[in-house]
Amino acid sequence: MGMFDSLYIELDGRELPIQTKRFDCVLGDYRLGDWIGGAAPGIRVYFDILSLDAKGALVYGADAERARTLTLFVVLAHGVFVDYRIRDGELAPDAIEHALMELREAWQDSARLLGFLIETLRTRQQRIEMLARRLARIASVVESTRRLRAGETFGDRFRLIHEEQRKLDAGEDPLDVVAWVLDDKKADSGRWGEGTVTDPLDDYRL
Repeated sequence: MGMFDSLYIELDGRELPIQTKRFDCVLGDYRLGDWIGGAAPGIRVYFDILSLDAKGALVYGADAERARTLTLFVVLAHGVFVDYRIRDGELAPDAIEHALMELREAWQDSARLLGFLIETLRTRQQRIEMLARRLARIASVVESTRRLRAGETFGDRFRLIHEEQRKLDAGEDPLDVVAWVLDDKKADSGRWGEGTVTDPLDDYRL
């Protein structure tokens, strides 16, 4: 099949990669909010006919005749993957043209596009901050492990305020501690070891 890119959509509660050769074809994986290399400028809407087996996997060729059929529409705005829609069955050409026009007009709304881009940026920044905190904690695990192997002890100076230090002090394998840090949902908070609950409606309360 050669080189291609994959656009990820959600169908029946799970991610489904849709292969395409329309863009750069560098085996790129793209999800909503991603900029796609090789995409044309402006608002672009594309469609594909999908055939899925009973397990929800894409099928092709003769197997597609007995499969579930869907029509997929994908929207790109200035190269950014901003939207997709899924319709049951294989739509007729006139219905496809109508859907393409509707989606194109919808995403020509600058306020809608700007809102999507801002929300995407906010979400990406939060994820970058979370990953930065986890990397800092992993660096701390590495440094603490080196100190322990050099014969040092944490002592009162460290006060073992972080759970990863407590685990190392208890003799846990450093690799297990690193794996725990990577999976620690508390790393989403601004301070280690504390979880925070945010209210998305807080700014609107009297």
